[in-house]
Amino acid sequence: MYFEYTKILLLLVLLIPVFFLLRRSKTRAQNFARVYKANAPVKLYFLLKNIFVFTFLTSMIAVAARPYIESNQSGDFLFLVDVSRSMDARQTCGDLTFLERSKVVMRKILDEMPEARFGIVIFDRFAFPITQMTSDFEYLNEVIDEGIHIGMTFEATKTELANSLEVIADKKLRLPDIYGNVKKVILLSDGYVSGAYRRRFAEPLEKLRSNGISVSTVGVGNPSETPIIAVERDICTTQHIEMDGETVFIQLRDDVLKFIASESQGKYYSEGDTDTLITDIRSGLEFIETDNPTGQYRRDMSFLFMVTGSIGLFGMLLLGADIRPGIAKKQID
Repeated sequence: MYFEYTKILLLLVLLIPVFFLLRRSKTRAQNFARVYKANAPVKLYFLLKNIFVFTFLTSMIAVAARPYIESNQSGDFLFLVDVSRSMDARQTCGDLTFLERSKVVMRKILDEMPEARFGIVIFDRFAFPITQMTSDFEYLNEVIDEGIHIGMTFEATKTELANSLEVIADKKLRLPDIYGNVKKVILLSDGYVSGAYRRRFAEPLEKLRSNGISVSTVGVGNPSETPIIAVERDICTTQHIEMDGETVFIQLRDDVLKFIASESQGKYYSEGDTDTLITDIRSGLEFIETDNPTGQYRRDMSFLFMVTGSIGLFGMLLLGADIRPGIAKKQID
């Protein structure tokens, strides 16, 4: 473990006078009890008090010094996000849409993998990147929040999933400086496509395999039929989207997504399998050689010291309550 501001650790020398103050406090408490013929606090009380005080102070100093760990592993990954109209489906206005649920998965992956680089490609009828490959997660999260919407292109109700996979393969081939290190695509979709799909996916999947890309598919949606609720002026209504006078219902097509994953030598995951997905993605990280390994591949570890500091503070407060054994308990002559 490393510290960004190592000079702050010099404050640890303050623990020396704190130690002597605690010893003086112990002596005065014992003298007070002896003079007034009261029971002094037991030795365990002073031991716990020292432990909690030093734990709290040490943890706060460590947090201020910004602890982190470095990783000499990294990898390039692409999010391929379905923004077709079917991803607007939800049962009620109080539920998240399929797209909003996809964003939850993306944010969790970014939170758990600070050592990797990511890019985002969206698709409905067409597919195109909306970010570069980057490890600037603040930027990526801002794009997820503000830059990914349903119906970003004309005729957005038509999902061309096969075309989006072919676009990814072509970009790696034509832009090796940008996408040359991409070996895994994380596809987030409900898999909602019409008609026979196996023949349509054959050529794109072959291109992906030949370019060394596998697809991890994440099924986002409900196994039951889910309507698309109309939204007017950013206000959810009670009306359902209809086509030819009939309500359009969307159902998760995990068969399509499982086919894509298996044919591209990837794996299928449900939304609840995000932790497993992250573990599998991390297993694909590779060792890197860089002149500045402490730049973009560091993970902040302050939360560990925040936890220990909180325990120390809680212990101090607990000892300060009126539950201390034997203190100020007068003896009866």
